[in-house]
Amino acid sequence: MGRGLTLLVLVALAGCGGSPIPLPEVGPHVREAPVLVPYPPPAARVEIVPARKGKKEVWIDGEWTWERRRWVWRRGHWEVPPPNSYWAPPVTVRQADGSLGFFGGGWRTKGSGVPIVEQTPSGQPAPAAPAASAAPAASAAPASSGATPSAQQ
Repeated sequence: MGRGLTLLVLVALAGCGGSPIPLPEVGPHVREAPVLVPYPPPAARVEIVPARKGKKEVWIDGEWTWERRRWVWRRGHWEVPPPNSYWAPPVTVRQADGSLGFFGGGWRTKGSGVPIVEQTPSGQPAPAAPAASAAPAASAAPASSGATPSAQQ
């Protein structure tokens, strides 16, 4: 009886592999200047993923973002990826001088890595991200050397 129950549990767990949630294709932040932050973001918040409305939508995880002088949580949401794009997830990177640089999550154009301008519900371009400090432009990816991924991942 014990072996049968163990086998049943293992089969059930094997069936749970893989995420049923469609996720975006991900890639690096390139040719961007980080926003300098005094400390890393808090741990990610647990979110319940609501039902998807359309078949083309992918789930964008919630993330901490630096606004003015503090970390602010942006809830996860469903979004249709722009054509010819990938998602660059948020990442906090230790700079060569010891400072912390933050790259917020966003869509980038495949091939060039150029950020895609987000639209507000009114159809107008979203306000520009806070100006980066006078840090040199950098390439950051969650897997890059010296990177400390944000707690979102």
